[in-house]
Parts: sequence; C-alpha cells; structure tokens
Amino acid sequence: MILDEEKIEEQVGEKLDAWLDRADKDIEAAVNRGLAVALLEGVSAGAKVMYEEGVPVEISTRVLTNHKRRSSDWQ
Repeated sequence: MILDEEKIEEQVGEKLDAWLDRADKDIEAAVNRGLAVALLEGVSAGAKVMYEEGVPVEISTRVLTNHKRRSSDWQ
C-alpha cells in the first residue's frame, strides 16, 4: 500500500481545523457564561467561572475589564 502524503496531510489539516473550531466554540460559550455570571453576581464570580472552564486568563481579563462590549456580548 502506497501512502499519499498530500492526502494524509489534507485529512490531518481538516481534523485539526475541526478541533480548533470546536475549541473556539467551547471557549466562546465559557466566556458567555462568565459574562452572564459577572452581570448577575459580580466580576469576581464571572472570573471564577471562566477560570474553572479553562478560559485563558488573558482572554477573561480582557473581556471582564473592557467596558466596550462587542455586539455579541451580553448587554
């Protein structure tokens, strides 16, 4: 059996892209949960939720301290 290296690289790339998309969606959902908790219970509680769900600190800090909200953030 001869391996087609280009086809293998393409399949691996597609799987990696799918994994990264899922990871981004998981982080996005965790950030949204943290923002909801921050609005209801305070910034510390929101930060704790994000930390426990694996949101990188630089992301949670930026989101929780930036008063300019994106249109997709909770309002």
